[in-house]
Amino acid sequence: MATQYDSRPNSTISGGCAVALLESRELWGDEYAGHLSIAERVKYMGLPSQSRKNEWLAGRLAAKYLFLNRLEMSEGDKPRQWSPTLSKLSSTALGVYSPWMYQQVEVLPNDRPGRYRKLVWCGKDRPESVSLSHARGVSCACIAMERPTAIDIETAVPRLEAFYRKTFTAAEKYWVTRGAEGHSIRSDWLFTLLWTLKESAMKLGWLNQASVWDLPRIEIDCLPGLKNVGQFWSNSKMSDHFVVFTARVREHCRVMQTQVAVTGTRNLILTVMNPLGGVTN
Repeated sequence: MATQYDSRPNSTISGGCAVALLESRELWGDEYAGHLSIAERVKYMGLPSQSRKNEWLAGRLAAKYLFLNRLEMSEGDKPRQWSPTLSKLSSTALGVYSPWMYQQVEVLPNDRPGRYRKLVWCGKDRPESVSLSHARGVSCACIAMERPTAIDIETAVPRLEAFYRKTFTAAEKYWVTRGAEGHSIRSDWLFTLLWTLKESAMKLGWLNQASVWDLPRIEIDCLPGLKNVGQFWSNSKMSDHFVVFTARVREHCRVMQTQVAVTGTRNLILTVMNPLGGVTN
């Protein structure tokens, strides 16, 4: 079942953090390849399948749209309180800007592998950071104005027992068990939420871990109550409302305090993570 979206994108960027979603089914063949720069097009054409091309392209078009939308805003339009806004894009929304304008916005790898991507406008590096993710034919992008911010979207489905046993700590498993029993939330949904938090933490670039095989070494601490964060688990339509809370990410003796924003449906969970300060030992 395809995720349902509102047709009108949200044009406000709140607290320096903007998120956009775009379904790959909105793209037809190579029609939107002309929205890419030359370097991006080379990468796009080398991808192994049309479905992979569409996911890759949708994420970059979402990021480019967010940046172009931001150019039209004045500094006074940007509230300071951190809470992401969500734009649910369509092919119609993409048509607001010309292919030439999209070409001038490039989403490129950062100089340091494993870090967030960088944004280039008309050949010049921009201070914003970009984070991308995709799942189940939905691609998402996040642009952060003040500090690196990470995004992750995952499909909430049951997985092998070995995945849960090896990926999550005893404290995390207890949090899931309490939520599944006390709030009637599917345990696989809650485990997927934890997974998005760990993936987002990895994308921030401060962890020593470098792959999904290292997720068991990352622990999410100070998890929120389930009354608010679990409100999305039965939704059929993605809400543009985020639940925001603070959480700690632990890697051995290293700790980072973060702000987290979560939204989703019964099938998809979207997480945005914003670091607060530096790493403590």
